[in-house]
Amino acid sequence: MKYAAGNIEKVHVLRIQPGEDVLNCIQAYCDQHHILNGVILSGIGSLDGCTFFDPQEIPGKPGCYGYVTAINLPTPIELVGLNGIICAEPSGSAAPHIHACFADKDGNEYGGHLKEGNHVLVTVELVIGELSGVKMSRKVDPEKAVPVLFPEQDA
Repeated sequence: MKYAAGNIEKVHVLRIQPGEDVLNCIQAYCDQHHILNGVILSGIGSLDGCTFFDPQEIPGKPGCYGYVTAINLPTPIELVGLNGIICAEPSGSAAPHIHACFADKDGNEYGGHLKEGNHVLVTVELVIGELSGVKMSRKVDPEKAVPVLFPEQDA
């Protein structure tokens, strides 16, 4: 287990407008406000469709799993919840790693790793907690060959 402990230093509340891309807005906001260690505290709304990844078996790949083929549901859909972390890229930009849960008009639920291409239908309301005392980054795990969280104490 790797861990670090810190505090929620500041809370950022966002409303993402109709037509805007959810992940691109989160990325831009975090870059603009220098949020490099954070957590998605809450995220709800509606989308004009959704695109996400779930793990797929990849024979021959270390760890045998990865994100390859996106799942696309092109109908208006409820964004039931967003959760995830915001880490620092080596370049100094923010690296959001976000998962989402969706529900269609019949109440069927879907979820997975959020990607670009999820556009707001009516609204997306989001709360980000900016952390202090920790440094969060994602590095490729040598056994699984996928990026994973590497938390460290911030001196």
